[in-house]
Amino acid sequence: MKSCFPTPSCGHKGQIPRSLRGMVRDYILRYRRRAQVELRGRCGQPFEEALDRATLAKDECGKRFSHQRRLRGSLLRKARSILWDAAKELRRCESFDQLHNLIKEHLKRIRGLAELYYYDTALRIGARLGRMPKRVYLHRGTRDGARNLGLDWRADSLDPRGLPKALAVLEPYEIEDFLCIYKDQLRPEMRGGGRHDQR
Repeated sequence: MKSCFPTPSCGHKGQIPRSLRGMVRDYILRYRRRAQVELRGRCGQPFEEALDRATLAKDECGKRFSHQRRLRGSLLRKARSILWDAAKELRRCESFDQLHNLIKEHLKRIRGLAELYYYDTALRIGARLGRMPKRVYLHRGTRDGARNLGLDWRADSLDPRGLPKALAVLEPYEIEDFLCIYKDQLRPEMRGGGRHDQR
């Protein structure tokens, strides 16, 4: 049976706790299961199906993910064609970093696609390959959240070990999601003394 969850755009609506720990608890209650179900659903797919869905930014029910809703279908089909040609290379990647960089390298000449699409596509393909991020990748809304929390928002990615302790209960891909969703509520004083300038 398909489990289709609404995929929120960056930004949280409704009442939000005032502390960083409270926001993390709120994230776990509201958003964690959605993300876990989505990524676990990739694991049992044939690679070709996972690649198709990832490049076209479609969920298990065939709906476009909110992050990619504004992208033209022709751009996504072009990306799919390019990554289909690179499928053997993608499958040989030994880490998420390698997978992400390879996707970015292949797609960087397509105008209209950017770092958010590279990351989301790599995350979805990586879930199928068992290659999950070990760092927190920054892009668009996530970068805003990092800046508002007083982190090194200019970096391409952050080492989770240098982030506030309250975030330690989240996986790196969840921290990425968290920074994006709660970006408007985060403040530097919430940081709590974690090292935050690592690249």
